Amino acid sequence: MRPHNEDAFLERTDIGLWVVADGMGGHRAGDVASAMIIDALARVEPPVDGRTFLREVRQDLHRLNQELYAQGTGQSQSRTMGSTVVVVMIFQDFYACVWVGDSRLYRLRGGVLTRLTRDHSYVQQLVDAGQISQADANAHPMRNVITRALGAHAELEPDTCHGPLEPGDRLVLATDGVTGVCSDAEIAAMASIVNMAEAAERIEVTCLDRGAPDNLSFVIIEAT
Repeated sequence: MRPHNEDAFLERTDIGLWVVADGMGGHRAGDVASAMIIDALARVEPPVDGRTFLREVRQDLHRLNQELYAQGTGQSQSRTMGSTVVVVMIFQDFYACVWVGDSRLYRLRGGVLTRLTRDHSYVQQLVDAGQISQADANAHPMRNVITRALGAHAELEPDTCHGPLEPGDRLVLATDGVTGVCSDAEIAAMASIVNMAEAAERIEVTCLDRGAPDNLSFVIIEAT
């Protein structure tokens, strides 16, 4: 449905790093922003420990935010050149996640799906304030309005979560091209398919069958 793709993703099983980004700002803005994130994180060195791993990724994101903000405002004071991003790092049997925007991280454990990230969005603020329900948020006309993004503001405010991983856990990173057309219950059912390639294909086909109004990108990781 879109004339160009502003999504980007990175898979670095060699060091335990995965990224999904959804650019914003239109052609030659959003796609450039998400590509810059991927290019930078593709150069992250193998970690010496989990704490250092997380610190270096956060530093890279803060640096990228300054670059994107400067480029965007340099072209026009009213133009945004930014991207949502969700980054997962795994070191030994622990994960850490850094995110900005509404791209999400889920954990599937024992058939139960848990959303580990909280959207930085206008409707999430309404949900948190008790003004609307989560069901209302899914159909709200302003559900695509995000409140934080890499490059959107001079100062970056990423959030972080972390925790232990158990063998068989699956982590799902996804842009709103997936979460906007699939419910959490549907993602849980599809991500539970034993064969991961079949699970990924089911998610893709479901999004496409529903018109895929936005680009869709996702990564499924299984802990061993």
